[in-house]
This record gives sequence, structure tokens and C-alpha cells, in this order.
Amino acid sequence: MRETLSKNEWIIMETLWQRAPLYLSELMVAMKTSVDWNRSSYLTYLKRMADQGLVGFETVRGSRRYVPLLRRDECVEAESDALLGRMSEQSAKLLLVSMVQKSGLGETDRKALQELIARLGGGPETEA
Repeated sequence: MRETLSKNEWIIMETLWQRAPLYLSELMVAMKTSVDWNRSSYLTYLKRMADQGLVGFETVRGSRRYVPLLRRDECVEAESDALLGRMSEQSAKLLLVSMVQKSGLGETDRKALQELIARLGGGPETEA
């Protein structure tokens, strides 16, 4: 997989991860609130993504049914690696803090994050 997906590729992949397999018409309906594309735009993106190994398809009764060929976690990890690779350690820390502050984490998520930090730091887990 190349380093990252474009914004529009992310939109297509998110839709496929949630609902695959999808025929072109189903994909268009599922994405109609996210993008305002014509049929040929969908076909162009899907062809490029298939050529790059991002999506696959099978032909059923003359129509293509699309599926993602990469897992969401693989793409998120590649995106994270690319972003962090462009940043200094201090900038990466500031980015992480900012993302956590703006994420609106609930109590359960905050506790899970605290436990993860404790495990990564080798220290004792703390109560919130």
C-alpha cells in the first residue's frame, strides 16, 4: 500500500468497510450525502483504486460488486506512520494532546486511554 489515501479514497473505503460488498448503484446511494459526483467520477475512482490494489470486485450478472482489499486498521496505521514521520517528537506529542482534548472522549474511553498510557509507560494503572 502506498503511504496514505486521498480524502476521496477514504470516503469510498469507509463506505465499503461499513457495507461491503456493494454494487456501484448501492455505493452511489450510500455516499450521496458525502460527495456530489456523477457516475463516471465513481467509476474513475473505483478503477484507480482497483488498479492500486485498494478495492477489488467480482462480476455478478454483468455488474461489479466492490469490496475493500485493505483493512481499516492497516490504512489508519499507514496514515498515522506517515503523519508522525513528518513531525518532530515534540510536535507529535502536541498533536496527540490536541486530538485527545478535541475528541470528546467519554468516561469509558478516558479510562481505557489511561490504562493504555500506563501499559506503554510501564507504570501502574491509575484511576480516573
